[in-house]
Amino acid sequence: MGNSKLKSESNLDSCCSFGGEDHNMESMPMVTLNSGQASRDTPAQNNLPEPSQSGQNGRISWRSRMTQIRDFCNRIVCWRCKVWMLILLPVVILITIIIVIIGINNTSIDDDFIDPKLKIYGISRYYVGSMKISKYSFVPELTKPQSKNDLSLSNTLKMMLRQLYNKSPALGYYFVDSGVFSFSNGSVTAYFWLQFAMPKEHDLLVKYTLTTEVLLNVLRQHLYDGTEKEMEVEPASITLQLAKERYVQSLKTGQCVFRVLLSKEKTSNSQRLVNCGKNSSNYWLVQGESDCYIKAIISTEDEGSVCTGMNVTIYNTWVPGAKQIVSKFSQTGLPITREVIVSGNMLLVTFSPTGECDLSQYSITFLQVPMTECGGTLDGTNGSFTSPSYSNQKEINCTWDLKVQEHFRAFIYFREFKLGGPPMSGESCVTDYLEIDRQRFCGDRKAFYFNSNSSSLQITFYSSKMYTQSFAADYITTDGNYTSTKFHL
Repeated sequence: MGNSKLKSESNLDSCCSFGGEDHNMESMPMVTLNSGQASRDTPAQNNLPEPSQSGQNGRISWRSRMTQIRDFCNRIVCWRCKVWMLILLPVVILITIIIVIIGINNTSIDDDFIDPKLKIYGISRYYVGSMKISKYSFVPELTKPQSKNDLSLSNTLKMMLRQLYNKSPALGYYFVDSGVFSFSNGSVTAYFWLQFAMPKEHDLLVKYTLTTEVLLNVLRQHLYDGTEKEMEVEPASITLQLAKERYVQSLKTGQCVFRVLLSKEKTSNSQRLVNCGKNSSNYWLVQGESDCYIKAIISTEDEGSVCTGMNVTIYNTWVPGAKQIVSKFSQTGLPITREVIVSGNMLLVTFSPTGECDLSQYSITFLQVPMTECGGTLDGTNGSFTSPSYSNQKEINCTWDLKVQEHFRAFIYFREFKLGGPPMSGESCVTDYLEIDRQRFCGDRKAFYFNSNSSSLQITFYSSKMYTQSFAADYITTDGNYTSTKFHL
């Protein structure tokens, strides 16, 4: 047992001193056990750079990159402009735009724009206009206010106008209201009014914003965009005029506005004016058949009117303007009888008293007269000719050739001659005149006669539609000794 123990200890010592006395523990390779597997450290692991040396190289590389970036940004592109300035420029612009937008949104607008009382207490500005609606066909009920057809179409158009101008960025602050006051026959034409409110200082507003051109363009663009396809309004047909407050207020309330519809069954209408209130105006809206024109006869009682002043204006449209005036005159108490023929089938007559007046002493008659031909040949022993009526022409130029039996003469009686303005003759007649054998006559004249010097003569009628254009004449052949007392047709 003892010998065995000693032998075992001797073997253990020999194992611990493996390789002899010259080998120590540090020179022996280390064995690491990992999950039952052993791996030896290789010499390459002992050749890795020291941590301090690696960090120093990284700092040098980073500094080198920063130097390169700095040199690039400081490079001059042109003049004194460097690269970093160009890089920052879009950012600065973007920030500036954002600041401006935020500032505009947060900045209070002038009181004139946002004052809720402006539309109530502001200075009113009115317009009237018209537009053709191709989708609808005219029915007589459209001329009757508050009828089913009138209300349906009127409300649709009114809502369209209100929404359009209320949402307009430029006009919404000033828009107050709109409405439709009538329809005309043929291709249905709607007549409407617009109301805007202005602050006390409104010169620039009237000059640049509340102009007829701006209002028309906004409405036309809305229609061109096709937003109101169900209405089928013709944008090119829209008209607009600055209107007087009295006229629009009467249209809004329906007071002192009288509508007359002439037809084939009813070719005339005669009524007396109505006293609606103290110094209140009367407005007569008249329309006839499309192939006729309208004749208006205005008169007072024989003893004269008690009016100290009355202005009468006749227009050839319900959208009145200076260019649409057919006749205009004043009456100051003396009895009057005025006859006016309007080219076309639309007529607006306004009676505006300037002082105390009893309107019931005025009577007005409307006649529907068939349109006559323009020019032609006149022959035979007698006949007649009258001024034509073409509402869609800017100028009228007609020529009649009057021919009678040889060695006879023509005796012409002008029973009506109203071409507007004072009676004149010769070269003074420029805009509206009748020329007979190179002699011109113009203005408003009483009945007169003309004797020809030969058996043929030429009669020319020219009108630029600046005034009332109406005349009526009868002729008869004579042997040269005919007098007015013998004139009978």
